[in-house]
Amino acid sequence: MMLNEKQKRLKELLEKNINSTERIGTAIAITGSWGVGKTYFWNKFLEEVTKKEIKDKKDFYYEASRVDYKSVFDCRKYAYISLFGIENLSDLKNAICTKLTLNPYAKIDSNKWEFSQLFKNTVSQFKDMKVSQYGVSASAKILESLLFLQVKDAIICFDDFERMSNKLDIKDVMGLANQLKLEKNCQVILILDESKTEDKNKEKYAEYKEKLIDETIKITSVEPLIRENAKDIDGKLVDLMVEFAEKLEIHNFRFFQKVIKLYKQFLEQLPEQVAYSTKEIILVRILQGYLIEDYGQSLNVGWNNFTTEKAMEILEQTNDDDLNKVTHNLFNKLNNIHYKFTGSSDGWFIQFKNWFEQKDQSNRDILYSLANSELISERFELLKERKKKLWNEFWNNQIGGDFPKKLYESTVPLISVENIENLDFTCTILNKLGAVELANELSDKIYQWIDKELKEDQLSFIDNFASWKRSKNNFYEYIDKYQEEHLYEGLPSLLETVHQYTINNGWSPKHIRSLEIASKNDWKELLFEKIPNDERFQYVNSNLIASKMIKQSMKPELNQDIKKMIIKIYEEKGQESEFYKNYMNYLIARLDD
Repeated sequence: MMLNEKQKRLKELLEKNINSTERIGTAIAITGSWGVGKTYFWNKFLEEVTKKEIKDKKDFYYEASRVDYKSVFDCRKYAYISLFGIENLSDLKNAICTKLTLNPYAKIDSNKWEFSQLFKNTVSQFKDMKVSQYGVSASAKILESLLFLQVKDAIICFDDFERMSNKLDIKDVMGLANQLKLEKNCQVILILDESKTEDKNKEKYAEYKEKLIDETIKITSVEPLIRENAKDIDGKLVDLMVEFAEKLEIHNFRFFQKVIKLYKQFLEQLPEQVAYSTKEIILVRILQGYLIEDYGQSLNVGWNNFTTEKAMEILEQTNDDDLNKVTHNLFNKLNNIHYKFTGSSDGWFIQFKNWFEQKDQSNRDILYSLANSELISERFELLKERKKKLWNEFWNNQIGGDFPKKLYESTVPLISVENIENLDFTCTILNKLGAVELANELSDKIYQWIDKELKEDQLSFIDNFASWKRSKNNFYEYIDKYQEEHLYEGLPSLLETVHQYTINNGWSPKHIRSLEIASKNDWKELLFEKIPNDERFQYVNSNLIASKMIKQSMKPELNQDIKKMIIKIYEEKGQESEFYKNYMNYLIARLDD
């Protein structure tokens, strides 16, 4: 049943009951998973049907028609009750009394009379007074009972069953709901996630459900919430989010709240005129990032799975392993939603991966530059689409003899934005198809590009293209060899790195790299020679610096190795004499202080 059909069904049920002469109410349960938008569905429904009644009444030409018009919703009394924080039946009744008012979505009609809110609140506070000699407590209970008498012919909505206090028994709630339905001619709405209700309460709810609930309306889609909160986002992109939610069965709007918020934050940093393709790839990468962050463990996927080669392996696998089946099904769904989820690991992919892993503090600046670069120009987008079409033809057995040349020509202009695995895979396919000369030409151009980038900024290139390599290939071997031969080029010394971190409280990717490659001898020289003789460290001592560096936050995963090296250095020094042995053992003991 579609959402509008559910709204129509709910309207029919309530109207039929309210207009009935039997004077017996109804109870309707609105159920669905946590975060799917059950409360939103109810509030939106009540607002829309109420405002339509008011509009219909205004549209009548004759006053007599307005008088004769039988309102169903706009004239009803209404109370919305959150069960969160209510601890007993008396408080629940009191909450209904104090919150019962004319339909909040209807315009205030001065001809309609009700207890004032001030009076109801006063009685609510008065009930807690206890002066037994004069019977104040008893009188307050009488007043509370009198106030409860007004609760009739009303719509009462109970929400937050999942957050209900364990002091409040669900059988009391259901019993009261039954009383409101049968004795007070009320229309009772219960909003709950049946699967999340506490075990004992779940049993009791199931027991009362058959006796109390007349109809259940299940909400299964977050589409209305997505559309409501993404009104200022391109319609096609909203459709993409809705399709993502439906096909992946993500029924928690809080997931999409994060997606929409982050998408808007990034969009604010871009120029006013941004190509649709840019907006699209930003949204795809944000959806991808939060999918990995929130569901990666259960779905057995991470960033490393999302390259063309890896994606194709997953899409083609026939392994009977349950975990592999889950991943295979996920990639099939993602590929059907948008090919860029599984068939494109461009600059956006790399930067968003870094952003989600918080590798670089200036990622937003990088993304801004990226959005204004040639990388996302229409020319590149056309080239990418052309290459995508070629791969689709390849995997669907539709290629001809000119495929190698077309693949080569579509890949060369994209060398600087492609993932190295994808470039290597393209070379492999050209070789497999017998186009050895084209494969060699493409390979030479890739080497030229890598060489140029390494010479311009070794660290930046490695961080963007080779810091998370997943397979062995000649291009990675070339990069590794270059790193080995130019290990210290452009890098600060370990002394400069430690000074920047401990004294200046700052660092850069180059300092992290310097820390990564520092040897035991580098640390020994630092602690015993350089720090003691550098006036910049005059107010700190070598052992204090050592204590700070084994807890550094530039790259915490290095800390255990750094600590082991420093302890080894101290132990070796301790072998010189008994004195140094005791001295070094003392320094080792102080490292964790």
